[in-house]
Amino acid sequence: MKRLIIIVAVVLVALAVIFLQTQGDKQTAGSLAERVEESGTLTVAIASEIEIVPIAQLREGFRQEMQLYSGSSGVEIEYTEYNAAGDKALIAQIADAIATNPPDVIYVLGTSQAQAIQKRAPAILMVQGAVTDPVSAKLAESWDRSGVPYIATSDMPPIPRQIALIRTLTPHVRNLGVVYNPGETNSVAVIDRLKAKLKQGSAELMLHERAVTNTADVAQSVESLLGHVEAIYLPPDNTIYGAIKVIGKEAKDNSIPLYATTKPALEEGALATMALNFTELGRDSAKLLRQVLEQGADPAAMPIITNRNPTVYVNGERLKKLGLSRDAIREWHNVEIWRPQSKGS
Repeated sequence: MKRLIIIVAVVLVALAVIFLQTQGDKQTAGSLAERVEESGTLTVAIASEIEIVPIAQLREGFRQEMQLYSGSSGVEIEYTEYNAAGDKALIAQIADAIATNPPDVIYVLGTSQAQAIQKRAPAILMVQGAVTDPVSAKLAESWDRSGVPYIATSDMPPIPRQIALIRTLTPHVRNLGVVYNPGETNSVAVIDRLKAKLKQGSAELMLHERAVTNTADVAQSVESLLGHVEAIYLPPDNTIYGAIKVIGKEAKDNSIPLYATTKPALEEGALATMALNFTELGRDSAKLLRQVLEQGADPAAMPIITNRNPTVYVNGERLKKLGLSRDAIREWHNVEIWRPQSKGS
């Protein structure tokens, strides 16, 4: 009997903790909107894990939309910016700095940075731009609701369509090289899905993986693929895109089709990319925040926003130099032929 009473007591305590956490999330959202309305000021920390073009575009789009919010509400926005420049020690220091001097909202760009901040300051509302898989990264409970003060937009590429693009545009490819940082959960999530889909498919396509831990390792890893693969694929990976010039040069010098997930990679020699508009994605992140501030939406109950139909950009110049034809994808929807601008334009 005594044991039964103890078990019941433990269950009641657990339920009470869950209830208080849920109420706390709701009060956090409500109190934030109320506090901002009363003070007329919103403090926002922007924490970037690394400086690459997509992250700069995400910041730009976020600020554009928040400027509209400021203009319509009269709320003054005070920004504090941090950039870890890909340094793990700086990622931890930034998280500590934010936890010590907490803002109203954190706009975070980079999954490792988001994990570090959420660990040290879990009560602060975090908005993440272009997270690949927040569930695998343990930032959110599910894609349908985060369960914590966390809202996000995702850049998870539609893997089946990505594979179809590679097979259709370069049907001769049987060996596909992949370079990624296994320390980035977003990359691992994409690679795992890619391998799972390839196992399900009937067409032969073998994956050759090369793992790197920093941008300095990228050149050697790409070189080790030469002679073993007919094409290279780059998942969403901050480390890899920090060395995109090196990868692009190797691909061009060795006439290897390079597939990417960001549009700026085309300028460095990528053949094709299934890309999102990161400026718009930044605006979408800010729109989620506006729902919290203007409508009192509960961040813990909001779904992660995804884009199922990104634009396919094909590099017309690389297509010609590689002796490939665009006829195979002529009937595809949402496809654009990209050409580099002349230096005089």
